[in-house]
Amino acid sequence: MKIKLTEVPEEGRSYSWSTETGEANAVLKDIVGKNHYQTEFFIKPLNSRDFELTGRIVTKSPEVCSRCGIDIDYPVNEKFHEILIPKQDQPRNSKYSKVNHVSDLPTEGPEFSEYENMVFDMGEFLHEIVALAAPFNPACPETVDGKPSDCRIPEEGQLFSYNEEMPTEKPQNPFAVLKNIKLN
Repeated sequence: MKIKLTEVPEEGRSYSWSTETGEANAVLKDIVGKNHYQTEFFIKPLNSRDFELTGRIVTKSPEVCSRCGIDIDYPVNEKFHEILIPKQDQPRNSKYSKVNHVSDLPTEGPEFSEYENMVFDMGEFLHEIVALAAPFNPACPETVDGKPSDCRIPEEGQLFSYNEEMPTEKPQNPFAVLKNIKLN
């Protein structure tokens, strides 16, 4: 769902979207499946072009446990704080072009997102928030005592090891057969 930023009053506007209200059902369907989502966010103009967006989304994302392979619903509870700015052209030699180093970027504070024609695509933004919350190796959620609840392969106490028997005899040189070749 797209939000017209020209309709946001000076004091800001609060939004509350969920599966029942259905504003982002079509956009989030591929990433949350049949799970319920609830998001609350607030948009406030900072000036005539820039806006502040704060909020959170709570849902579950269907994943596969990387240890045991069963289907799980991975819980997503993400907060976001963004500054919305108009999309700018970034020619290769412009003052806004930057190198692709993210290691020096601050980790706290607001991020920024771009909008076009005074319209911000909030549905796509929420889709990206949920997609980025999924871990690289999802695992079954842990219980209170720290053990995975449904996982058939517990992780605790299992260290990765590789035991390969090294051959005691020296392998034959593959080029030794070339000694017997006679050239005319």
